[in-house]
Amino acid sequence: MKAHYFKLRDISTHHDGSSLLLFLIWPAFALYISLRNYQKKWSRDIIWLFCIFFGLTFIVASGEGGADSDRYASLLRFYANSDLKLSDLWKSLYSESSGSLDIVSPLITYLVSRVTSSVTFLFTIFGLIFGYFFSRNITYVLNRNIQGNSGIVIFYILTFVLINPIWNINGFRFNTAAQIFLYGALPYLLEGKKKALIWSIASIFVHFSFLSPVMIVGLFMLLRNKLNIYMWFFLLSSVIKEIDLQAVQSALLLLPDVFHSKITGYTNSDYAESVNLMNTSLNWYVPFSFKAISYVNYALIAYIYFFSVKYLKSRQDLLTLFCFSLLFYGFANLLALVPSGGRFLDVVYTFLFPFFIFFLSANPGLKGLYYLKVLSIPLLALFCMVAIRMGMDYFGFATIIGNPFIAFFSKDNVPLIEAIKGLL
Repeated sequence: MKAHYFKLRDISTHHDGSSLLLFLIWPAFALYISLRNYQKKWSRDIIWLFCIFFGLTFIVASGEGGADSDRYASLLRFYANSDLKLSDLWKSLYSESSGSLDIVSPLITYLVSRVTSSVTFLFTIFGLIFGYFFSRNITYVLNRNIQGNSGIVIFYILTFVLINPIWNINGFRFNTAAQIFLYGALPYLLEGKKKALIWSIASIFVHFSFLSPVMIVGLFMLLRNKLNIYMWFFLLSSVIKEIDLQAVQSALLLLPDVFHSKITGYTNSDYAESVNLMNTSLNWYVPFSFKAISYVNYALIAYIYFFSVKYLKSRQDLLTLFCFSLLFYGFANLLALVPSGGRFLDVVYTFLFPFFIFFLSANPGLKGLYYLKVLSIPLLALFCMVAIRMGMDYFGFATIIGNPFIAFFSKDNVPLIEAIKGLL
């Protein structure tokens, strides 16, 4: 992407001091400036700082069907009021009795509890960790030679950012693991940096379920770019509508005993029914927004496979990213048949949309592609609006117009959506 793509009167032409000052005064506007100047070295750190600020102003979703953030807050208070020792916590990890299969979140929560019982401080730490990888993933994609100045490409960039946005610290474990997995896998796929996969492997310690994506990476390293095989596997997985949960459970129980309690929990019929009831209670536009982004994915995948293979073969980096995305998509379709497995589709999308961004920006004049891009806009617009609407449950006006000094002395506990409804 050309330097003039986000041309703006730069408040900081050669030093990040003024951008940091702007952040301290108005973080939301500093975020805007940093995105408009994404090629500056300081940009990613301002995005990171805003994520920390978001954690500081994060509103815990309590009393909403057992939101993850409410459980994190409860665990912090439990640790703070107990005499649990670090050695005892460590022994409980990966034990069948505790059912705890992650290290990072329990350890962070415990260490914070030794200092304070403040939920605000805990989510500030969550924002710091999530934001580091989030900011690096965004700037990595933006700085990878995106060409042209198409507004449609900007829309795809916005979609990429909103697939796993900062307010997803509500579900810190899985969503942070997704950012870490992407942080390691993208440089490997696009540049062949195998050492970067250490980060992808580390995602397992943030959320145990990322053992599956890591194994998929291992499979891809063995098979390499088998485009036709991956495409057929992807199509086959897409037409499978039902699966016997008991059969899935039996297959997964081949894993070590420590995983069994989690596997049984995620694959039993009662849990499946509770997930279905929760989904049916959502407004129609929420599930449709998930379908909308999948429609765009399928349309572009079909077009690229049938009409742009020659171009892909001339770009080894894009071919590798596309092949891995198809392989991962195929497995994610199968995982989506299990309750809570559908969230892996979002992880796949964080690989597909960088590919779409690179492909669309490099091929603005391909015959037939223009119409697909135009038709995708209303579908992606719906997805983006729903994603932002869902985020409004976790931040208030203080996040938009406040700053760290105000947030430190005054806590805004009114979600933005509730504040807006109150004004109407």
